[in-house]
Amino acid sequence: MYAELIDLLSGHMLEPHERDEIAERVAAAPDDPEYEWTQTYADATVACGLELRYALDDFAATSDKIDEVHEQIQDMFDDFPDYADVETRIFPDGDFDVNAYFVWLDAELAGRETEKGGCGFVIFDARADDNISVFVVERNDIDRIIALGDELGLRFQRKIT
Repeated sequence: MYAELIDLLSGHMLEPHERDEIAERVAAAPDDPEYEWTQTYADATVACGLELRYALDDFAATSDKIDEVHEQIQDMFDDFPDYADVETRIFPDGDFDVNAYFVWLDAELAGRETEKGGCGFVIFDARADDNISVFVVERNDIDRIIALGDELGLRFQRKIT
């Protein structure tokens, strides 16, 4: 299951041997001494989530600040709006709502790569820190990514809860 999830999150950009190596590292993360500190969590999937996030860092926008996440998503596209313009449009009275940003992001991504059904996103929370990772993915893959995450005990969602 990890291999399929990795394929979907990376847009099938990894060679099979690279994907399989990452899947093995993610599955073995709870026993990795590097993640020993995660044993204080009741759930061993925290180590798996962290390894997945680190291994797929090139395919995600990760930060604890939404403007930094936005800038990383902006770097994925040639003509993506600046955060300041988006912020002014979405929050004209200054009342920030992170989920309003994600509603905007969903609409913005839906019009990109329409030959593949459009882009979308999933938010990944490794549950170990304040960072969120936003993966820009094929829109048609979102439900499968969330389902795989549920099966593996990893939290993928479409809004911040």
